[in-house]
Amino acid sequence: MVMIETLSVREAREQLSGMLERFRRGDRTPVGVGSHRKTEAVMVPLAVFEELTAERTRALTSATGSLRAEGLEAGPEAEDIFDRWARGEITTAQMRQLIRDRHGVE
Repeated sequence: MVMIETLSVREAREQLSGMLERFRRGDRTPVGVGSHRKTEAVMVPLAVFEELTAERTRALTSATGSLRAEGLEAGPEAEDIFDRWARGEITTAQMRQLIRDRHGVE
């Protein structure tokens, strides 16, 4: 788990232009935001977000290739779930549960 500075919503609002300037200068340090300093969201430079989603896409491409090498196909519903995961729309745990549910696995 990465330790990050967490700002209150008020502090984040007040410091937003400064955070964006830090990101423009190449600072890649994530900044947490949340009520009562409990991290509820994280701001990162766009380049970091793109790297994270690209890594997920590479993992998905590798997994799909492994399936095909074994003569299997994921199917359109599973591919939709995988794509949602690769874009960061759902968590890994959610993706796994959706696939399990789709195949009736507990």
